[in-house]
Amino acid sequence: MIELSKTSGTISVPVNTVFNYVTNMDYYGDWFPGVQGIKSKNSLPHASVGKTYSETLLLPDGEHELTIEVVKCETNQFFLTKGNLTGVLPQMTIKFEADEENKSRIELQYHSRSSTLTESSDIIVALKKDLTDRASKGISNLQTILEEKA
Repeated sequence: MIELSKTSGTISVPVNTVFNYVTNMDYYGDWFPGVQGIKSKNSLPHASVGKTYSETLLLPDGEHELTIEVVKCETNQFFLTKGNLTGVLPQMTIKFEADEENKSRIELQYHSRSSTLTESSDIIVALKKDLTDRASKGISNLQTILEEKA
């Protein structure tokens, strides 16, 4: 796998609040830049392994449609999704951690699961810069949204 982006931040709300919001991917477009639309594709509960979503994503080369599937989830600790975007095969990993002051630390990572791309592939180079900027803004958006609701 090729790491595309990794960022983290602290949010001044309990970890279960952050986890429940982030793992409801219907909200993904509210906090992650470039998500033009996202909706549930099946009736499984959010944060359930096998839950799928249809996403419209704006990338440097235009708009793309993809399916995202939840493949691993540990309540208040870990959330992993895989997308079927042709060529890139994105993976999103989110780690959650509570601290003693009832704040939450969140770590957001994106990878490419493609076996045909390399670190120097043009699409990887472009995505690294693009996703690093978006992920940083996404964490900032999460902080604002969740702290204002608290």
